[in-house]
Amino acid sequence: MPVIRSAKKKLRADHRKQKINQRVEAAVKLAIKTFKKAPSPGALNKAYSALDVAAKKDVIPKGRVARKKSRLANLISKSNIKATKTKSPSKTKKVKS
Repeated sequence: MPVIRSAKKKLRADHRKQKINQRVEAAVKLAIKTFKKAPSPGALNKAYSALDVAAKKDVIPKGRVARKKSRLANLISKSNIKATKTKSPSKTKKVKS
């Protein structure tokens, strides 16, 4: 056990962060498992979202997230299900005449 006050605070903060990271990892695993059980575009979007959140919070390295997303995309292409991309609103500029 730490003796110095700042070390005690660091230990408490590490425990809090560990619990948060475990929740994020569990969400990723569940999303991937759900997708593999029944591949669908909706499940793929949820898996992508969970992976993106994990990468943003530095729970999973970005390279590993990219690799997992690529493999999930290959699974959906092999199962002959059309993946639907969500279209972002087009940003057209109005030209003044």
